[in-house]
Amino acid sequence: AEKVSSKGENDNGPISIVSSYNSSTSSGQLAFYVERMARKGLIGIAFANSPEFVAAAPGGKAVFGTNPLAVGIPARRSDTNDDDDSTTTANQPFTFDMATSAIALFGVLSAKAKNEPLPPNVAYAKDGSMTTDATEALEGGGAIATFGGHKGAGLALCVELLAGALSGGAVLGQVESKKVAKSWGHTFIAIRPEDLVDDYDEKVGSILETVKASGGGGGENGLVRIPGENSAKIAAERRAVGYMPIPIQIWESIVETSQHGLPGK
Repeated sequence: AEKVSSKGENDNGPISIVSSYNSSTSSGQLAFYVERMARKGLIGIAFANSPEFVAAAPGGKAVFGTNPLAVGIPARRSDTNDDDDSTTTANQPFTFDMATSAIALFGVLSAKAKNEPLPPNVAYAKDGSMTTDATEALEGGGAIATFGGHKGAGLALCVELLAGALSGGAVLGQVESKKVAKSWGHTFIAIRPEDLVDDYDEKVGSILETVKASGGGGGENGLVRIPGENSAKIAAERRAVGYMPIPIQIWESIVETSQHGLPGK
């Protein structure tokens, strides 16, 4: 993210692309990277592929990772206060971060660690039926589902093409598995909006404010909750108290994964 931000700030063109590969661990929350880019006035876009845990269709073998994508956009909102250090500061970027799977891998690992059932309709058993057993989905021949059926599968494929094939990482079908290859790919794109349009952050702020005020979202004061707001609020609260609470089962799962890697497929 720092490399592509530097290129975006200093190169002549409005668009910069940087990729990385030979990584065998999770990049973590992609919103972390695109938010840093957006705070520098750049539009940040990130894609990441990962080992085969997600099936393209019910009953199929896992081919995709959870394949997240994220977007960070600089914004200035007229209804906020520069002196406010909360999540609604005037320069709080818009961030959107999602896995293309029906549930993030961390969610499945958490359910397994806590011995809790998965939510319905997010994972397949080996025979293609739905399962709520995290172990069956991860290690029993099953797979995680894509979100939204064929639409999620299409987005997962796009991420595979952009973060896998374009980055130099392990290519599906050309290696035994992406996990064995230990070469997961990431692609970061930085766009300098002022080279393309005037007053972009103010225009973004206008759009966000209008969407937020459109109602029907069930949020605070009847406002629509904008993606990233809740995460930013929680992050600010954690920074304020100086620590982040982690359930013991989750911590044990993190330690287990750090020592032995992801569950086998």
